[in-house]
Amino acid sequence: MYEQLYPCDHCGGRPTVGRSQRVAAQLGDDGFDYGGFGRDLGPPEIGDTMPRPPGAPQTERIVNIHCDECGMATPWHPVGDDMDRALDHVGLIWNRRLNRPATQTADIQNLVEKELGAPDVQFVLDLLARTEDEWTTRGPLFAMLARRLVDATVVAADCWPIEPVLKDAARYRKLAHHAQSVDIDGERYIQFPEVYNPNRDPYVMYEAEAAAAVDGLPDRKRW
Repeated sequence: MYEQLYPCDHCGGRPTVGRSQRVAAQLGDDGFDYGGFGRDLGPPEIGDTMPRPPGAPQTERIVNIHCDECGMATPWHPVGDDMDRALDHVGLIWNRRLNRPATQTADIQNLVEKELGAPDVQFVLDLLARTEDEWTTRGPLFAMLARRLVDATVVAADCWPIEPVLKDAARYRKLAHHAQSVDIDGERYIQFPEVYNPNRDPYVMYEAEAAAAVDGLPDRKRW
């Protein structure tokens, strides 16, 4: 799943799924084409999913995981009959490619000079996890960062209820995962599912009733 993919080891960019196709026959086979749709076509390109002409050699669908920022990618893997299994395979390869550099004192000092907020907790924890030495020097810096994060969290809790917003965002994501693209009278529409309402109490607040109904939807595969 996308949520389980680690950021790019090279630049910290966001990983995403790449889809393409390649000639199924190998070099030297009878079905291999030496023309524009065979050897001369070159390596697979991300986004090359258009059907080939009828006379072109047969291709197979392939997928990979790549970084949107720097282009670092896993090897291509054939889809076969199971897209989810292919994506799980390349996802495991992506997550194994981790060689995070050790934290430098300058990284912490640069972060101290910036305005930190509650969303930066994971970034600070990543710096802490990659710290291998100089604990005596870096300890006070991490203490300062921790204090700033705590203060930012307290201020945010006083001025805006974050937890309900996050829960509602998760419910919207669940609805979006169950939505389908449909064709009605020649136009494309996004159709959301009918959500069963288990509530039988007419006096329950509408927001709570709708939230409980969406929470009852089953989880869906996120690829």
